[in-house]
Amino acid sequence: MSRPFLDERRLLDGPWQAFERDVARAFMFAGFDDVRIVGGTGDMGADVVGVKAGQVWVVQCKFTSTSSPPKAAVEEVLAAGRFYEAHRMALATSRAPGKALIDELARVKELGFKVELLSPNKLMQIMASVPDLPPMRRELRPYQDYACDRLFGALEETGRGQLVLATGLGKTVVMAEVASRLFDAGTLENSRILVLADKRELVRQLQIGFWAQLPKNVATHLLAPEEEPAYWEGVTFATVQTVHSRVEKLPEFDAVFVDEAHHIGSRTYQEVLHKLAPKRLAGVTATPWRGDEFDIDTVLGQPLSRVGIADGLKFGYLSEVDYRLLADNIDWEFIQNASAYGYTLSELNRRLIIPTRDEEAARIFADVFKQENRKSALVFSPSVDHAEHFTATLRLFGFRAEAMFGASPARERDKLMSQFKRGTVDVLCTVDLFNEGVDVPDVDLIAFMRATHSRRIFVQQLGRGLRIKPGKDKVVILDFVTDLRRMAEVTELERIAGLNAPTEKLPLGGHLIEFADRSAGSLLMEWVKDQASLLLREGDPTLDLPSFEYPNTLPHGGVH
Repeated sequence: MSRPFLDERRLLDGPWQAFERDVARAFMFAGFDDVRIVGGTGDMGADVVGVKAGQVWVVQCKFTSTSSPPKAAVEEVLAAGRFYEAHRMALATSRAPGKALIDELARVKELGFKVELLSPNKLMQIMASVPDLPPMRRELRPYQDYACDRLFGALEETGRGQLVLATGLGKTVVMAEVASRLFDAGTLENSRILVLADKRELVRQLQIGFWAQLPKNVATHLLAPEEEPAYWEGVTFATVQTVHSRVEKLPEFDAVFVDEAHHIGSRTYQEVLHKLAPKRLAGVTATPWRGDEFDIDTVLGQPLSRVGIADGLKFGYLSEVDYRLLADNIDWEFIQNASAYGYTLSELNRRLIIPTRDEEAARIFADVFKQENRKSALVFSPSVDHAEHFTATLRLFGFRAEAMFGASPARERDKLMSQFKRGTVDVLCTVDLFNEGVDVPDVDLIAFMRATHSRRIFVQQLGRGLRIKPGKDKVVILDFVTDLRRMAEVTELERIAGLNAPTEKLPLGGHLIEFADRSAGSLLMEWVKDQASLLLREGDPTLDLPSFEYPNTLPHGGVH
């Protein structure tokens, strides 16, 4: 495979989605930062947004099978430039421009708008000029290098391999590096690797994550309900559900990689792997335990390498954690009795908004953010309604805060994430959107406004702040709890019957709800070091928090 990933096959055969992604990947090879693919319904005319030397670029990608690109594309990229407040605008085309497009570019230039044309010839020149390896390619840490050696060797010798790497320690980097080594070794008969995950958003993140390690002669593809690769050589990314629906029509893959491999025991995964019967099967996970007690070792073999959160903290690969428990003095039985809807205590976590409590929590949040010079924060709320309400409360304290959810329009999420990473948004409030597959190393403050439920979600949400970055001293965790015992609850909260039940605001007048800072300094760090069992497969996966480590819960005081 000596061809670059963006070549005549992509220009001629597409599909158009892959053309957009390859243009974005070419920008990454050209040294751009924070390249984002934003094309789709409501994209405001942009398909790719990137930053280089402090300047924001927007790119409109026009893939056409037979005709020249339309001149209307120029107006689209101008609209995108206005929406994304871009410094530079470009139009990438899969076919050579015709006279109409060239004339339109000249016309808007006379009006003071410069749109740079990335024609097929220009794109080929870019591909020839960029290095063979991406500039953002990461030097492997010692434990990553060891894990790669073990997994590569196992795949070549036994055809099976499992790695357990805690959140934030670079699972994607390791998988991509092993894939790169397999291609380089020349032992892949068909030059095809399939990477599986169980969620569509994870598949997209994985593909982009692999770009940072793969050389430019390894193409990447996406298999999705609305998209099929024009050719299969390289690395194909797909959800296990999509593969399950098309497994009879797929070519033979030389290797299959499974991300979040703790899901591999599901019926869908088992059926897919049986049909594909890959010669090489690799699985990587941060949380190997499963509620159904399926032993993934029976499929992948014993883990070749285990690196836990404790190891990451010990060697400085994860951010120091300053964990603070803040317990309130609410009499929850009083609140339950005062609730007009008669919600149970478990339902109150999702259904009740207490403005006074949120205002006090927001005040503490603001004090910590400003006094300790925090740069970027995430807030995990118990519900969408609460996240929107708390966002509004934070704005009253001067924050540039936004709420973002899985149900938010994709383009709006892309715009918010771009603003968040650029620092024009201080705080994002969400529910569970950031559990998996999101890399936000700038985050140095996390607030939990909800009850912790499963151990996996707790570790995943905590992991959003564990990424290290130059200049980041630690991540501060503000856990606004009402009962410290809830830290030991790890089972998923039961889905509340009647999803359309109303959200209740319970006004408490001017009566103040007080939070006591039950901070134990680096309590969580010390606890996590003691809890190496986080990465052990246990029959009963509970958070074993020793009671003597914690102060007593504040006495329940009536709301006066």
